[in-house]
Amino acid sequence: MKFLHDANTLPSEPERITARQEGVERLFAKNGLAAGAFSRIFNHHFSDEEVTKLGSRNCQNIIGEVSVPLAVAGPVHVHARTEKVVLDQEVLIPLATTEGALVPSIQRGCKAISQSGGARVLVEQKGMTRAPVFRCKDGHAAQQFLEWMQQQSESFQAAAGQISSHLRFVDMQGWIVGRQVFLRCRYDADQAMGMNMVTLAVQKAWDELGKPLKAVHPECEAELIALSSNVCTDKKQAAINQLLGRGWWAQAEVMIPHQVIPEVLRTTAERIVEAHVAKNLVGSYVAGHAAQNMQIANVAAAVYLATGQDLAHVVDVSQGMTTLEKTDKGLYAAVTLPTVPAGVVGGGSWLPAQTAARQLILGTPPTAQQLVAVTAVAALAAELSGMAALASHDLARAHSQFGRSQKESP
Repeated sequence: MKFLHDANTLPSEPERITARQEGVERLFAKNGLAAGAFSRIFNHHFSDEEVTKLGSRNCQNIIGEVSVPLAVAGPVHVHARTEKVVLDQEVLIPLATTEGALVPSIQRGCKAISQSGGARVLVEQKGMTRAPVFRCKDGHAAQQFLEWMQQQSESFQAAAGQISSHLRFVDMQGWIVGRQVFLRCRYDADQAMGMNMVTLAVQKAWDELGKPLKAVHPECEAELIALSSNVCTDKKQAAINQLLGRGWWAQAEVMIPHQVIPEVLRTTAERIVEAHVAKNLVGSYVAGHAAQNMQIANVAAAVYLATGQDLAHVVDVSQGMTTLEKTDKGLYAAVTLPTVPAGVVGGGSWLPAQTAARQLILGTPPTAQQLVAVTAVAALAAELSGMAALASHDLARAHSQFGRSQKESP
């Protein structure tokens, strides 16, 4: 539209926002829409400096902002001890959501976990990946190309260092299909989620390797077809992510004693396991999907929206697996998340409200590892409470109580 084009010619982002807002109002005034109809979204809370940064980094054609309710669940005790994560304390879980029954469900799960001694968490960095696809002369040339590229680790690391001092090349894996070569390049992005850095690093590496390759193996006739080939895999369900991981791998577990199950979860271990097998295992098989869980996507969306993560990566996190087993001690519960793309620098993580929401977790800014650990605990709490509600046939009642006003029409 012309008003969007004209606005983008103005010298500053605050001026552009005002021009876009006026253009939107003019557009709908023709239909009789009252002036000020969009005031709730036009009256944003960003400073001039912040909108300038937003317009250049995060969002173009800005007209305002939308707000989402922010809640907390917990506190819940977390024990996380890995190479870079040391947590042994109570945390709060920030949740931005409009799903009425979600927060009470997570809260009940947190209560069950805390009364059972807290959640134990493992976190492992898997690395951010980008997988370009190349086309060669034929299959033999593709094999030569793959072998040569796998010997260029130093060049890939040098290119990564030119993009960011916090980016480190880890390794690559390759697959040949016909005369095409798919290279899955893996990087350590430190505290950033790192997807953009990795994309730039892969492009930089190829820009610098193209000429040497032609000099050594001109017969390969290698050509970059696409910088991203879906073998990464980014923002889509993929078996490769479940097997190899992308971003972070995390697991949260707890042993719920027999006495806590009826007191807090209002059911029995046997009924929870029965519902779990029927729904998460058999039901998932019947539906043909690999995500063996009840509602991890709900949790990922709420935590990610609150803390400034890329919301499209909810689909990655949602591929988690829930484990529920009856034991002599009670109910063993675990949530395993093979793919958790998350970071505390870069992307939308710098936004003031999202920065403050992350600080709710510990009272101080968490590391990426700590954020991932808390996300896993939140998923565990939701799975425990949600499966208990299914087992006790309370799910509909909970949604009627928390998720739907009795005055709403069907």
